[in-house]
Amino acid sequence: MSKTPKVKLVPRNIAALRRGPAPAQAARIVAGNPASTRLESGVGNCFPGLECDLRNLERRFFPFLEVNIDDNRIGVVSVDLTGARAASQAGNLSNADLALYTRLSQNIDAGRAWRVRQLSGVFGTLGQLTLDIATLDAPSTGQGRLPPDAWTAIRMLREGTLVVLDLRGPGSASMQLQGNRNRYLDDNGALAGMFLPGELTQSLCSPWTHDFRDCGCFYWASNHPDIAQPPLPTPTTNEPRWNLAVPWERQDRTIGASPPSPATAQNPGPIEMRHLEINTSWQALNFVIGRREVLGSFNVRPITDNPLAPGAELARFLRYAAGVELTVAQEYLTAAYSLRLPAGLPQPLADDIRASHAELMRIAIGEMRHLRAVNEVLRALLPAGAAFTPALQPASRLPGKQPGTFDPATFTAATRQAIQSFIDIEAPSVSVDSVYARILATLERDGPHDAEQSVRTIMAEGEDHFESFRAIQVWLSAHQEPQYLRSTNNTAPPANDPDHQELQARYRAILEQLHRGYTFGNPGGAPDINGARMDMVGPLDAAAQRIAQRGFLVVFDPLTDPRFTPIDPP
Repeated sequence: MSKTPKVKLVPRNIAALRRGPAPAQAARIVAGNPASTRLESGVGNCFPGLECDLRNLERRFFPFLEVNIDDNRIGVVSVDLTGARAASQAGNLSNADLALYTRLSQNIDAGRAWRVRQLSGVFGTLGQLTLDIATLDAPSTGQGRLPPDAWTAIRMLREGTLVVLDLRGPGSASMQLQGNRNRYLDDNGALAGMFLPGELTQSLCSPWTHDFRDCGCFYWASNHPDIAQPPLPTPTTNEPRWNLAVPWERQDRTIGASPPSPATAQNPGPIEMRHLEINTSWQALNFVIGRREVLGSFNVRPITDNPLAPGAELARFLRYAAGVELTVAQEYLTAAYSLRLPAGLPQPLADDIRASHAELMRIAIGEMRHLRAVNEVLRALLPAGAAFTPALQPASRLPGKQPGTFDPATFTAATRQAIQSFIDIEAPSVSVDSVYARILATLERDGPHDAEQSVRTIMAEGEDHFESFRAIQVWLSAHQEPQYLRSTNNTAPPANDPDHQELQARYRAILEQLHRGYTFGNPGGAPDINGARMDMVGPLDAAAQRIAQRGFLVVFDPLTDPRFTPIDPP
């Protein structure tokens, strides 16, 4: 990992820093802090939220008012009378409006409720509307649609545009206020002064201990786990059963020769800590790093970051990285098509095959996205006006587990050995990661910043692929290979096989489309890139399915066209 120079940050928050002279520094990732710790990456920022509750922004959408928002009701809860008086003294608020704010404040202080009956303004693409709040009702579709609820309506109001409130109070009391829709940020990019400290978090889940116990893992952010892989025993083991997720807040904290019982969809109440136990024994819950509970100290494994020479050497590594993405995508497709169709198979075999196939296809598609990203990085490094040559040569050999070693690409069925090799390829800090580490170190040193972030994204998604392959390993390990594979022959069709020949023709046509699309770039190359994508999930998939149904492996033959011939490691 490259060394980051120490800097003194004058701006008070991340938004202000991004408006400064060196916005790239604002995007730097600190070792040990996952992306979910950054506010803009919050995974649960509404309803009611985990990092912050963005609904609280809309509570101050109108000048000098604070409101509570339900689906079909907007109630006034407080009035900033001090601010209204200051605006009146500055000539920005009429005496008549100040009198209305004063009356409203006195009523609320006396416990008399006021609500917004009608809301008028410019609602984004829906245009100028007057909404009866009580009649808003989801869903919101079709011509002439209205916002589905009060919160969405307020959020659609454009900043700085005129908003008119028709308010109703006790009995037949009414009043009308108008003002410009408030801005949430000031000119420095910080939250506007009307927001009080803690206001964005005041409605978060509480108490935390009860939510740890009662909220499912589909709700929790990654830094508030519900299930996790158990701590590894000593000595460590590679047995797949230790990769099964277990209840994080389980009562039995013993780690013995066997892992704790896996988490299930059943009610975990009998095996989890009770609420009071979490209050008194929270320190017994383990830290979770990389989805696994950790008992001892944790040391960040630095990535070797020996930078490359700018220019030809960097381009050579990038072209090889693109080749690696193309080759591993082909390996993953071969494995995916080797799985049996789940229809008619018993459970849980059918679901395990269905999940494994879906993940293999998702990862293969991800590698094709990485291929495009590497090509965009190569384009960004060219001098202005220089012609771009796409990188579409599959790698002849893949990075090995040890630095500087390379292994031949193998196109085989999804055997246990193949899945383990996929795990090794995608393992963090080794294999493919070791290639990108040197590229990243160079881009950190020389830029451009967007290219650096693209490579960071590729490496982060590689870790996701690594974890996904470990999950596939767990799912398939419960069954014998003949149970989940279409065939154990593990052979490709003859070269003159009609389906195989059609597959190769489709593959060649897709590479041609990608070559044209990448050459033109965006937006000129978009039709070719979209056409290649449609052919992958259409004709190419159909040809591959026919080959797989006959018990053959789906493989892609090397091409002799210089644009697509295999590329050797740099």
